[in-house]
Amino acid sequence: MARQGRFDRRYLFSFGGVVIGTVLAWGLLFAFWPAASAFVGNAGDRLALAAGLLVWPALLLLVMVFAVALARLASAAFDPLNDPESGFQRRAQRALTNSVEQTTIFVPALLAAAVLADPADVRFAGVMTALFCAGRILFWAGYVVNAYYRAPGMIMTLNINIAVVAYAVYRAMQ
Repeated sequence: MARQGRFDRRYLFSFGGVVIGTVLAWGLLFAFWPAASAFVGNAGDRLALAAGLLVWPALLLLVMVFAVALARLASAAFDPLNDPESGFQRRAQRALTNSVEQTTIFVPALLAAAVLADPADVRFAGVMTALFCAGRILFWAGYVVNAYYRAPGMIMTLNINIAVVAYAVYRAMQ
């Protein structure tokens, strides 16, 4: 294992694998995700669909909040400024913080993209939400094991956020 703070070429292959895996998962999910129904013909319907999908990232954040609270309870670290925290608690808090940051990018971008999307393309909202949640779970699980293992989930989430923001910007410029 490489020393901390030193780049190791093995990580480059890992990052590349995650990017390729994300693109493949995106393609497979998009191919098999149900097509948009006739009920998403106008922007309000697409907004409602996207808003309904956002319950999943919200649920994931809620589970992460409970994990931090339970870790705090188990270690009796009730005062966040003075009580010592366990390693698990620190990693859970950092995973939660990063997930809030990533979700802050994802939510408005998904809502904008859904409103601006062509009705035939709106199924991307479900695909992107599923992949976003999968990336966050992968990030969290990796972080709990070892801080270095959070990278695949982070890259996956970043890819999804870039794709959703890029799609929203592209549609806004049309």
